[in-house]
Amino acid sequence: MRLRTVTTACVLAAVSLVPAPLLAQAVAKLERQLLPLQEGVLKDAPGVDGALWESLAFLRAEEERQRAVQGNITFGLTGDESGPRSLFKLNTGVALTRNAFPSEISVDSFLGLQLANGRIQEDVTSLKISYDYHATRRVEYFAFAERYSDNFLSIQQRYEVGFGARLGFDFGHIGDPAESDRQFANLRRNLRGVRAAAAALPAPAQARLQASGVLDQVRVDQALDDLEHVVHGRQTRLFVGLAASVFAEIEHAAIDVVYSSPASAGGENASAAPVNSQITIDGTQRYRLSIRPGVRLRPSRVVQIRVFPYVKLPLSGPHHVTLPDGQRRLDYRRDVLSEMTWSLRPEETGLENVDFVFTFNHFFDNVPPMLPAQVVTDAAAAGRVIDRLSGEQRHRFVSMSLRVRW
Repeated sequence: MRLRTVTTACVLAAVSLVPAPLLAQAVAKLERQLLPLQEGVLKDAPGVDGALWESLAFLRAEEERQRAVQGNITFGLTGDESGPRSLFKLNTGVALTRNAFPSEISVDSFLGLQLANGRIQEDVTSLKISYDYHATRRVEYFAFAERYSDNFLSIQQRYEVGFGARLGFDFGHIGDPAESDRQFANLRRNLRGVRAAAAALPAPAQARLQASGVLDQVRVDQALDDLEHVVHGRQTRLFVGLAASVFAEIEHAAIDVVYSSPASAGGENASAAPVNSQITIDGTQRYRLSIRPGVRLRPSRVVQIRVFPYVKLPLSGPHHVTLPDGQRRLDYRRDVLSEMTWSLRPEETGLENVDFVFTFNHFFDNVPPMLPAQVVTDAAAAGRVIDRLSGEQRHRFVSMSLRVRW
C-alpha cells in the first residue's frame, strides 16, 4: 500500500511539475497562425509552396508524440539467484515519462512478488524519479532519487539521491532519416517565404503574427532544432555514453540467520532445534561516486539492446572494511543492468505498442551487510553458532515480460 501511494504521488509529479517551454508547441502554433492565410497572402507568395502544409502536419505529429505523457506497464516472470537460494516469481512495473525538450522527467517502478507460506512478500522493489536536461546534443545533466530493496542482498531499504552529467555520442541510423530531414528543410525554407510575405499584410495582422512568435526566427529555429534532436535520437542505431554522478546513500539492512548449538549436531542435547531469526543492522549513511558507461543498440526498428554497468565507489569513510574472515576490502558496488526489447509487429498482434522484454541484472556488493560484533560475541557466550555473519555478495535475476506502452 505504501509503495502504491508513493508511486501515485510520483506519477502526479511527473505530469504536473515538468516545465513547459514557451515554444514547446512551436509547430502546432505555427500551423494555427498560418492556416487562415493559406488562401490569402500565402497562396501565391514567392518561396511558399504546398510543402509548407505537408511539413507542418508531419512535424506537428512528431511534436505531439514527443510532448505526450508516455507510460508503460510491464508484467512477467522473474528468476532470482543469490548464493544457495533461487526462486521464480511474478514481476510488474509501471513507468511514466514526460518530455518537453530539452527537459525530461521520468518515474520508474518495479515490484517483484512471491507467495510464501500463504503470504505475499516483496523481494525486489525499486522506485526511481529522475530529471534530465540536455545542455547540448552531447552533454546532459541529471538529478535522481531512488528507493531500492532486495531481500536477497539483505537490503530492507536503500535510498540514493544525487546528481551528475553524461557525455554521449550517436552512430548510424535506423532506416533512412532523409524523410524527416526533408520535412525540416522544407519548413525552414518556406518560413523564409512566409516572413517575406508577411510584409504585405496590414499592420494589425503583422502585429498578431509578431505576438504569436511566428516571425521570431531565432526562437522558432531553436524550437525546430530541439524537435530535430528528438527525432534523430529516436533513429539512432548506436548510442555510447559515459555518465558520472555523486549521490548520498542511506541504507537499512536485516540479515536472516539460523542459530544452532553444537549439541544439535549430535551432542548431548541433540533434540535442540535450530532457530530462525532476522537481525536488524543499524542504518548507515555514505556519499558515493558512480561511474556508468552505457550502450544502446538498435539492430533493427523492432529490436533494442541496452547495457548499463555501474561502479559505485566510496567518497566518505570508511573506504575499506575488514570482513569477519580478516580480509580488507574496498567498499564498492558493481551493478550491471541489461535489457533487450522486441517490439511485436502490429500485423502479428493487432497492437502497435506491445513489447517483449528480456532483462538480465547482476548486483555485486564487495562489502555486504555484516552482523555487529556484539551479536556474534553474545551468541558465542550463549553456546550458539550462527550460520552466516554477512549478507550475500551477489544477486542475479532474469526476467521475461510483456510491456504495454501508450
